Amino acid sequence: MKKTLAGLGLCLLAAVTCGAAEAPFTLALQAYTFKDRTMVETIETAKRLGFKAIELTSVQQLGGAFKGSVKYSDMSPETVTAVRAYLDGCGLQVRSYGVVNEKDEAGWRRQFEFARALGIGMLLTEPPPGQLPLIDRLAQEYKIRVHLHNHAKTSPWWDPAFMAAQVAACSEWVGAGADIGHWVPAGVDPAEGIRQLAASRVFALHFVDVNKDGKPVPYGTGVGKLDKVLETLKAKGAPVMLTCEYEQWDDQTEANVRACVAWFNQHALK
Repeated sequence: MKKTLAGLGLCLLAAVTCGAAEAPFTLALQAYTFKDRTMVETIETAKRLGFKAIELTSVQQLGGAFKGSVKYSDMSPETVTAVRAYLDGCGLQVRSYGVVNEKDEAGWRRQFEFARALGIGMLLTEPPPGQLPLIDRLAQEYKIRVHLHNHAKTSPWWDPAFMAAQVAACSEWVGAGADIGHWVPAGVDPAEGIRQLAASRVFALHFVDVNKDGKPVPYGTGVGKLDKVLETLKAKGAPVMLTCEYEQWDDQTEANVRACVAWFNQHALK
């Protein structure tokens, strides 16, 4: 009987462990998609559209019962405490915050302290490459991951080979957070770019489909080769946050974002 119970206990432990394993992909909404709304309004929109996670942006007002914007410089300690309580119970995983940049160590410390105070585990940034050793050191100190972003050829980070090499030179607290939508107008094939990044650490992607002109379109209807991107990420095996940022602001934005969620549920979760 003791052996049977012991065996049963091991089976239950294995089941719990397997059940607790992180899913290969999480779809998050980048709050910048609804930059014309407040943070509180955007979180409610995200839940309505079917998201389970969100990446906050500093460009929004807090909204609801809160005064100020989503910036450390615009929130009192009391407001930070109240916002943290709201985020903990908002019904979404608040996974990341960005894009943020700072001029010096003092500014970066404030960003890390702000993220820690709000319970956010990742910062998204597109810094001058020379700042990376500083950022890496602070990421290790605060135990907050940093993922590196890119815009279209406005900095060296648009090149996936450059990003991969920089990530490889850092600690495990620094990874890639590339925007594959910005790669297309920069002449980078998204699937090939991901293949290069997958040789190092990929924490997250701004998972964006675009047409040949670089304009956002619902997932699977553009030239972004999202299926091939998913195949490459699945082969790597590490969990990745896929962030939906839809930079087109009109009366069809919500419908287009909802279509992205539906595509993700059909293709990324199968």
